[in-house]
Amino acid sequence: MDIKNIQEVYIVDLLGVMLMIGVLASRYHGSSRNRCNRYLFWLSVVITISCITDTIVNSLGVYEITAYRFVAYIGYFWLYFSIMIIGPLWVLIIEQHINQNPSKLLKSLINYISLIGVAGLVINLFIPVIFIIDSSCKYYRGQYFWLYIGYALFFFFIGILVYVRGLRHSGFKTFFPVFQFFFPIIISLVLQLLFTEISIIWSGCAVSVVLMFINLQNENICIDKLTGLYNRYYLDRFSHCFEKLGSFCFMMMDINGFKHINDKYGHSEGDNALLMVADAVRTCVGSGGSVIRYSGDEFIILLNTSESVVADKCIEGINKNLENANKFSKHPYDVSVSIGYDFFDMKQIELDKLLEVIEGKMHEEKRKYYMAHDRRKNRVE
Repeated sequence: MDIKNIQEVYIVDLLGVMLMIGVLASRYHGSSRNRCNRYLFWLSVVITISCITDTIVNSLGVYEITAYRFVAYIGYFWLYFSIMIIGPLWVLIIEQHINQNPSKLLKSLINYISLIGVAGLVINLFIPVIFIIDSSCKYYRGQYFWLYIGYALFFFFIGILVYVRGLRHSGFKTFFPVFQFFFPIIISLVLQLLFTEISIIWSGCAVSVVLMFINLQNENICIDKLTGLYNRYYLDRFSHCFEKLGSFCFMMMDINGFKHINDKYGHSEGDNALLMVADAVRTCVGSGGSVIRYSGDEFIILLNTSESVVADKCIEGINKNLENANKFSKHPYDVSVSIGYDFFDMKQIELDKLLEVIEGKMHEEKRKYYMAHDRRKNRVE
C-alpha cells in the first residue's frame, strides 16, 4: 500500500466512523431496553473501534514506523479478534429479534467456534500462521488467514438460517433486514480479498449496521409503545400478505374486569395488567406467530397453525402463565383473559368479517367467565 492508497483508507474508515457515531448517538439511550438493542449497540462500538484501528495499522505500515511494531501487531490482532465478536453478535441479534430467546444449543455453538478462533490468534503470538508483521510494520497474510474469512461466512450464513427458520415457523411478516445487512459485508469482503491494497471491510460493516438501524426504526411504527407488541397498524398494513399463508388461526383476547382494575386501582395498575398479559402471551406464542395489541385491553394473536390442538395448547399456556404471574404478583387483583378463536383462509374471507367472527367467539367466552365471576372483584365467587 502506498501513500496515495492510505489517503483512500482514511476517507473510507472515516466514513465508517461517522456512520457508527450516528447510530450510537441515536441508539445509546435505548441500548438497555432489550437485548436486541444492546447487541446492536455493542456491534456498533466494535465496528467503530475497528475502523479507527484499521486506519492506525495501515498508517504504521505505509510510513514504516518501526518503533510501533508492537502497536501494529496488537491492532491486527484486534481486527481478527473483532470477527469473533461481530459474527456472534449478528447471529444473536437475529435470534433475539425473531425468537425472543436464543437457544442454548445456538449459544454453545457460538461459544465453541469463537473459542477456536481466539485460540488461533493466541497460537499466532508464537507461530505466525494467521498474519505476520515484519520489522517495518508491514502486514502479510499467513497461510491460515482464510480460516477467519471462513468464520465470518459461517456466522453470517448461520444468521440467515436462523432468520429463514424463524420466518417459516411464524409465517408472518417480519421487519428484520437480514439480507440488507448481509450483502454489503459480503461485497466488501470479496473486494478486500481480491484487492489487497484497499481496506473496505469495516466501512462495509458500518453500512450494514446503518441499514439494519433504519429498518428497525421503521419497525417502531408498527410497535405498541407500552407492551412492545405489534399494534393495529401492523395488522392493517400487512393483512394483504396473509393470503399466502393458507389457513391459519386468528385469536382475539380481552382482559376480564379490566375496567374495574382501572377504576379501582388507577390507570398505572391497568398498565401493569396489560404488561402482565403481554408477557404471558409473548412467552407462549414465541416464534410461532405474531401478537398484536389491537385496542385498549384487546389483543389479537396470529398463530401459524391449522390444528385445534395447537391453538388449545397455546390458550392453555397463556392461562397457565397468567396463573403463575398472579401467584407471585403483589397486585391486589388477579389477571385473566377471555379468548375466542377460529381458523380462516384469507382468500375466502375479508379481514373485517373475520374480526366480527372472532370477536363474537371472544364475547361468548367472556359471558361464560362472568357467569362464574363477579366482574367487580376479579375473584371466583
